[in-house]
Amino acid sequence: MPPKKKTTRKKKMKAPKTQLAANGATKVRVRMYRQGLGDCFLVTFFTGPKPVHMLIDCGTLGATTTGVKMPDVIKNISDTTGAHLDVLVATHEHKDHVSGFAGDPSPFDSFQVDQAWVAWTEDPSDELAKKISKYKGDLKMTVALAASALGANAIADPPEGEAVKEMKSGIEKLLGFSDDVRVDEQPLGATLAKGIDQLMRYVTNRAGNKGRFLLPGNVIEGAWLPGVRFYVLGPPQSESALRNMGEHGSPELYSVAARFGSDLAAFSRFCLAGNSLDDYRESLDAEERQGFDRRLPFDPRFRVEASDPTKCEKRFSSYYKKEDAWRRIDADWLGGGSDLAMQLDSYTNNTSLALAIELLDDKRVLLFPADAQVGNWESWDDVKFKDDAGNEVNVRSADLLARTAFYKVGHHSSHNATVKARGLELMEREDLVAMIPVDRKVAMKKTPPWQMPAKALYKRLVEKTMGRVVRSDVGWPDDSDRPSAISKAEWDAARKDSGVTITNLYVDYELQ
Repeated sequence: MPPKKKTTRKKKMKAPKTQLAANGATKVRVRMYRQGLGDCFLVTFFTGPKPVHMLIDCGTLGATTTGVKMPDVIKNISDTTGAHLDVLVATHEHKDHVSGFAGDPSPFDSFQVDQAWVAWTEDPSDELAKKISKYKGDLKMTVALAASALGANAIADPPEGEAVKEMKSGIEKLLGFSDDVRVDEQPLGATLAKGIDQLMRYVTNRAGNKGRFLLPGNVIEGAWLPGVRFYVLGPPQSESALRNMGEHGSPELYSVAARFGSDLAAFSRFCLAGNSLDDYRESLDAEERQGFDRRLPFDPRFRVEASDPTKCEKRFSSYYKKEDAWRRIDADWLGGGSDLAMQLDSYTNNTSLALAIELLDDKRVLLFPADAQVGNWESWDDVKFKDDAGNEVNVRSADLLARTAFYKVGHHSSHNATVKARGLELMEREDLVAMIPVDRKVAMKKTPPWQMPAKALYKRLVEKTMGRVVRSDVGWPDDSDRPSAISKAEWDAARKDSGVTITNLYVDYELQ
């Protein structure tokens, strides 16, 4: 008998897995890295034939609680994505959001980046963006000068001297958000914030001609990521909105601050020069001298050189008495540097790129507002969305907030970066999950201590989420944080069904 003919079965090829349509399959995974006080989120979409990876920020001010190092974070990003990012996003120019891109070469040089997104405020061809950049640059220079002048002031009285040191330290730490440059290095301003600016440009240029400056109202949707739509909420294209930090509620304060800042910078330069008034005036050109003279508070006949102790003590004997040293206010004028440093920090935060990500099949939304302050949030009400073809998309920001299933808590859960009535209280979903990238130990070491997370906001987040709020430093809320209205059984069940997994390096949240 002839041998049987061997038959071979063709291997059945599996159809591409489109998990958006598969019941119980993961649609999106949000990975929050635990590298301390800073943002680094890897968002992976499983809605098409292959995973699509989006990295939103990568930075830190240090990790005291977890000890996680940035090289370990970047290695995990590389391993998880195959060193291929479909979208790279830098929300704003603060060290705790972009320091991970630093280095020569940058650790991200080896990554393939298909698209890079930043806010319109980084667009060098935009006139308002250029004006904003100049304003921030002037503030940085003034704050650095004020801090250096504080260091140059010799304060004899120990209590006042300690207060001056503390003020200088506080200014430097706030300025540290903008750069690593020590403010007492000379020449001031020559390299100030150059590093952070370069990192923003690095991200912008990383995808070549596929870098985008996003405007509020932009809607992004494409075949490269089926079933997902991105809405750009902010930052607003309005100076008054950008200057609204929710503190005093008056944008007009900033025009006053701008004038004060130029005065403070001028007198700080004089203080640092170490010359007599006459010698310093002689060192200036005619235009600079005229501007400096306009700022001097007293007519020449009333001036006494502080550098001449004999004349000063004779004219102002009570002021210079040793026992009355505590009453001296020699360095008080430099205290304005602290106010300007806080304004610079908040102003930069308000330029944050804020994104809402919608899953089209069930309309759930993921909200990433970066560090947006009040003016950014409140501007969303007026945003009208249009796609790349100019077609209007019929959705309002309130709709997106109402459908939010995941909230990346703004600015490490500080008190003025999550608005109440027009923000958190609009998030109505019962399955809401929130993540806070924070290291409280790092924040509390700042001068003055940064209350992160803010107690009242953290309490409300715990209530809104039934305890499904995860901090990058300590993980879940402590059982002592459980509101009395939530039973222990409800508390435990909410966590169990949350889709959250906590490891030493990161926290994962999976939307099914």
